[in-house]
Amino acid sequence: MANGLTYNTAESTMLIFNVQEKSDWIIYNRYVQRDLELCKLLIEQELQNTKDNNEFAFYILGLIYREEGKIKNSYWCFDRYYALNPFCVEGVKQIARSCLLLGRNDEAKKMYLEAEKMCREPDTKVYYNLGLCYLNLGEWDKSKEYFNRTIQLSRNQDAYEKLASIFVMENNLKNAISVLISASKLFPFNTNLSVDLGLLFMKQREYDQAFNVLGNTLCQDPENPKALLTLAAEMQRNCGYDEALSKYTRAVTDLSECSEAWNNIGMCFFGKQKYVAAISCLKRAVYLHQFNWIALYNLGLVHLYTKQYVSAFLFLSTSAKLNTNHASTFMLIGRVAYDIVLLISLA
Repeated sequence: MANGLTYNTAESTMLIFNVQEKSDWIIYNRYVQRDLELCKLLIEQELQNTKDNNEFAFYILGLIYREEGKIKNSYWCFDRYYALNPFCVEGVKQIARSCLLLGRNDEAKKMYLEAEKMCREPDTKVYYNLGLCYLNLGEWDKSKEYFNRTIQLSRNQDAYEKLASIFVMENNLKNAISVLISASKLFPFNTNLSVDLGLLFMKQREYDQAFNVLGNTLCQDPENPKALLTLAAEMQRNCGYDEALSKYTRAVTDLSECSEAWNNIGMCFFGKQKYVAAISCLKRAVYLHQFNWIALYNLGLVHLYTKQYVSAFLFLSTSAKLNTNHASTFMLIGRVAYDIVLLISLA
């Protein structure tokens, strides 16, 4: 199908309805051909002729509104569709989907649970969306239960990612790694999965496995910014500033507006004792994100090293206001104050 409509969408619509009426066929064909404005006009005319008694017209109009981002209008259409056909599980599922998109998670959960009861066979989409509802409501155990049901019945990449993210939030990195390893075997060409797996190996300090996974990622996608940044950060941690800079400069083309990337590049230059370049990069990091307290702290540190005490004090003071729990900031402020007093006493 043209312009983003998949065959699955069209076929599933045909399966839901026994489209026999000529007017419904015309509406359906306009929808499939992506002539949405004409389709809406035809639906409006059909609803006038039938006195709002055409469930197919409401269903298609609900799909169109959802594509246009008019979720409340879409919800109203599916609610009307459900009122005309309360025994069709599709109406319940579509209302639940609209509730989920509107952030009404509790209502969406109730509707999906109702849809689960109405389904004659297990529906992985219902299971996945129930997992999302429970995740948004903070009920992690129930969320994991439904994501597990989803991946047992289908190869759903998103379910694997969500399940791993819950384990990470629970600080259960071992299970998160296990889930991502299983997912990466099913989706070997998905670089996002492999990067997330590499990051978890990093957190577990399993650096050999992390470098192996991230290296394979860069073989598939040499310009993957997340993989480049992760490897660069580890190289920087081990004082491999030149190697880190080479990867940062490759990543920064995609992350030119990323404050954290410029902060790290600045600290690489600081490690190489190129203070002017370091200050320039760190100021760009602060320009991109004025509340980046780490970049402000690093600016204060670099200015202290270059004996620009007033500038160092200003940057460190601002950093301390943004993060009052970083002890090193206050230690450096004390150091700046001491050096200023010492200079005055020697004057």
